[in-house]
Amino acid sequence: MRTRVLLACLALITAGCAAAPIAQRPAATSRARGGTAVVAWQEPSTLHPFYSTGTITNALVYGVAIEGLVRIDPDGNPSAVLARDVPTIANGGVQLTPEGTMTVRYALRPNVVWSDGVALSSADVTFTWQSVMHDPLVATREGYDLIDDVETPDDLTAIVRYRQPYPAYATRFDALLPRHVLEGQDASRTDYPRRPIGTGPFVITEFASGDHVTAERNPRYRDAARPFLDRVIFRFVGSVDAAKAQLRTGEVDVAASLGEADVPELEADRQIRVETAPSPAVETLAFNVERVGDTALRRALLQATPKERIVEKLLFAKSRAGRSEIPIGWASPALAQDGYDPSRAARTLDDAGWATGPDGIRAKDGRRASLSIVSTTGNKLREQVEQVLLDEWRAIGVEATIHNVPNAVLTGSWQTGGVRKRGDFDVVLAQTGLSFGASDPQSYLAQRRRCASIPRADNNGAGANYERACDPRVDALLDEAGRTLDQARRRDLYAQALAAIDATVPDIYLFDRGRFDAHRATLGGVRTNGWDVLTWNVAEWYRSL
Repeated sequence: MRTRVLLACLALITAGCAAAPIAQRPAATSRARGGTAVVAWQEPSTLHPFYSTGTITNALVYGVAIEGLVRIDPDGNPSAVLARDVPTIANGGVQLTPEGTMTVRYALRPNVVWSDGVALSSADVTFTWQSVMHDPLVATREGYDLIDDVETPDDLTAIVRYRQPYPAYATRFDALLPRHVLEGQDASRTDYPRRPIGTGPFVITEFASGDHVTAERNPRYRDAARPFLDRVIFRFVGSVDAAKAQLRTGEVDVAASLGEADVPELEADRQIRVETAPSPAVETLAFNVERVGDTALRRALLQATPKERIVEKLLFAKSRAGRSEIPIGWASPALAQDGYDPSRAARTLDDAGWATGPDGIRAKDGRRASLSIVSTTGNKLREQVEQVLLDEWRAIGVEATIHNVPNAVLTGSWQTGGVRKRGDFDVVLAQTGLSFGASDPQSYLAQRRRCASIPRADNNGAGANYERACDPRVDALLDEAGRTLDQARRRDLYAQALAAIDATVPDIYLFDRGRFDAHRATLGGVRTNGWDVLTWNVAEWYRSL
């Protein structure tokens, strides 16, 4: 009953928003130099790029200062940054040898310096690879562990030698580390994770725990005309609602990575712009299969999850029900999960031996059908989704409770006791799917789905297979995909791997995530990139006159 009331109320809100006229937006004005942009954002756990691979919370901040050889453009294609171009077979930058190895030659941009004035060189590329391979706190070594050597015939040339073809090579070295700062050091014991040295348009000058990060204009940036702003301040907020409130009052200029349900009210405010882009991310319910081990139970919960109604009522129809872990892009497969059918869900549990008890909750072999859902505190949409799930799942005899935690606790590292890394959950409601800087599925799927990517003590928590599902067949398919550059063949292999994963229901793909970023009308140049973090083009942000 509570679900029906909640959805009915939200239907009225939807109708009200649809009927409200949207004020005419003022015409664009001239850009100015100077000024400050304040971004409402979550506190990052670290600003070391390789300690936080796949964590948008950290990357949005360190991205103003740290650059790599390549990054992903708004169309999902690799784009050269510190490299002069993206190496390919066509331009001769990538070569396959008769012995089955691969070389990738990067030509670095000339006259680039680190923010402290030291020249960038190919030695920094070699050092980055060595650091990734030897620093025990690195989140993943995927791809880098296939490199035999990085040769530096001169200061502006780096030749990366892979022991086998590696199709996701253009997603590696998306951040470079400064050899002159970190060589011979334990990076975790230096100031680098809080004030990293980079080559980007800004320099991170202050990290005030619990309050803000300040980034000042980099006077040594290679483009003398950029950035336009003097500084960017990341003000830490505890919730999306707090970010929206501060945006509307003008306390901050930007509220990033908003949810679909946040858009209608902001679109109606003439002082605010909402930037949108398709996103490869998916809002997902991830099961810890070591704790929720019955496939039939997981499948029944999928069949009892009303994806379409959640999209329509909670997301104001600004998305679509989830179908796959890779919703867009050349590798997106033609897959779909079971649809909403509570009666079928009940039969699935009956057939699997989950008998209904006197209180309506099922049990099997002395185990009660009871689990907890973990998500992030302060996220109203996720809290609403959780309430829907509690009612829908209870209707088929499964008891669920909510145990939300701060984002830093949920997504923290193995060393800090991160809930996902440690597997301290039954079900996690969070965003998965290809994320910033990861347009090639090989790197992503290898980190997410291989058996060796299950975070454990013996691998120091490396990897992102939070479901802890291990299927040697999936490993074999991903290994084969990783040995070929034939895109059609890779697409077929990924489709097979994803179908094999979905067969055991380690995840429920709730809905595809669009990218929604909002900013004050007085801040120009903001352009949302569904494949990267909001600050990907921060050098272009400016104050309107």
